[in-house]
Amino acid sequence: MTFRRVLLAAAALFVAVGSHALRADEKSLLAPDGTLYNVRSGRAADLGVAGDGIRPDDNLIEWSSLTQDGQRKMGLVPNTVSANLKTNLDLAYDDIGSSLVLLWKEDISVINVLHLGLLQAGAWKQLDLLPSLGFAHAYNPQMLLSRQSTHYLDDAGKDAWRMRTLLSVIWWEEAQYAQARYAPIFLDEDTSPNDVTVYDLPTMVGSGGATSYGDVPSSVFMYPSLQLEGPGGGILASFADLSSGTHYVVRINYPTDLGVADATSKTWLRRRIPVFGVAMSSHLASLPMINAPIVTVIGPSYNPTFLWVADGAVRFTRYNAAAGQWSALRSVAITPEMSQDRAIRLVQEMATKN
Repeated sequence: MTFRRVLLAAAALFVAVGSHALRADEKSLLAPDGTLYNVRSGRAADLGVAGDGIRPDDNLIEWSSLTQDGQRKMGLVPNTVSANLKTNLDLAYDDIGSSLVLLWKEDISVINVLHLGLLQAGAWKQLDLLPSLGFAHAYNPQMLLSRQSTHYLDDAGKDAWRMRTLLSVIWWEEAQYAQARYAPIFLDEDTSPNDVTVYDLPTMVGSGGATSYGDVPSSVFMYPSLQLEGPGGGILASFADLSSGTHYVVRINYPTDLGVADATSKTWLRRRIPVFGVAMSSHLASLPMINAPIVTVIGPSYNPTFLWVADGAVRFTRYNAAAGQWSALRSVAITPEMSQDRAIRLVQEMATKN
């Protein structure tokens, strides 16, 4: 198995396609209470950061917040000052727990590690999503925040209901196998690194095993994605399985009946176990080598659309279940009358309505 195609894709220039993406080393998020959060990663010298023990060539992550009444806070995310690069920043906000969630990737010699930081009440907590054992590389991590209404029994044995917050993370990993991986983090519980379970997505659909790239370009498989299925808290995951040559869209759900909080209760112990169901499967898409991030939009019939920005246009291909094939590559040209953001919105609207 060769890493040539993976390294080519990892070296590609970043193209902003998200609604709040600024550039490769900076992300912003507006919380429901109007607080504006911003995180930046890079060299201390480039970010204008100085302090005891910080060298100009150290890589780090800086965060800041600005509330509606003008109060500003800023600082460094703990444990991020080192020589190692920090990339793939992503932000989410849990309104129930008033928590800012930060995802980033850190390159450490021959491996890289995914980190999660949780800012709550002014203090940071960190979790590591360690890839498989061995010389592992994680690429294109993405996270999604969802909420689920759950039933439980209170201390008096009476019926009660509450919302629980789930943070889902997906990424492509190169280790013993080349595959998409998924990890759920339950933000309403006191989660430690040992509590985080990582799932091999091909295994969850009855596949998995030895993988080979063959002639498949990295653009076909390196961008697994997550999307909400609806207001009920269901999650959709889109990923390529190289072991079977299949592209999948799967539903991911969790038990809604939690029972009583008792370590001996089977109902309680099952509360974190995901249920996977295949919503769509097809042969792998026919894509060229693309030096740009690929965004996946899953439509109401579970048909995925891939879109990306290249050569002055927003390009896309969509799976047609009725025909049993992926469409030809299509595009919306970027012109003075058709901005990149507008073209992306048009493709996204087409994908979500068809």
